Amino acid sequence: MSASTAGVPELSYFDGPGRANLTRLAFVTGGTKFVDNRVTNWPEVKGNPSSVPAQLFGSMPVMKHDNLLIAQSAATALYAADLGGLLGTSAADRAVCTMMVATNEDLRVAMYKCLFGSDESKAAGREALPAAAGKFLAAIERALDRKGSEGPYFLGGDAPSLADLAVFDNVCSPFPGLRALGIDLAAFPRVVACADAVGATARVKAFVDSGFKVA
Repeated sequence: MSASTAGVPELSYFDGPGRANLTRLAFVTGGTKFVDNRVTNWPEVKGNPSSVPAQLFGSMPVMKHDNLLIAQSAATALYAADLGGLLGTSAADRAVCTMMVATNEDLRVAMYKCLFGSDESKAAGREALPAAAGKFLAAIERALDRKGSEGPYFLGGDAPSLADLAVFDNVCSPFPGLRALGIDLAAFPRVVACADAVGATARVKAFVDSGFKVA
């Protein structure tokens, strides 16, 4: 199946940013047409053996593209980015993008600890978040410092790759996002510059202005 002959991919996730936001950003930034299926009847979908989630691991996000079924947020994001040409041109570029997708999820897990669970566990998660996030942000800052290219983006050039979208998602997503949770990013100027540059691109700005939804 080639991107030029395939049908339109359908992404399924809850009606919120969460673990599908990076995939949506990849579709939007790459200019790839897709169906953004926002599931509001999750118990019914999960219990239907013919649904895409039930055919995979019983979770979302999931993607259906013709006969191809994909689960797990990292896989859907990488696939969407590949369709849109957002993974660079070399094995090294792809590795950097994959590294940042994994880090995106690590940061999201730390943020989710502030938002889900008991009052006590959420309070503990919020107390731990600055240090937990700082560890990853410092590593991203170092990676951006040594990238060897001009501009704010990991792979250089004047357009973001999936690696840059991963940074933007962690910093700017309303749920969960580091800015939304009040994390001080002053110590990470390259991270901030990367996220802000992504946010200023026309397609991402339109997506954000539409409430992180496809207009």
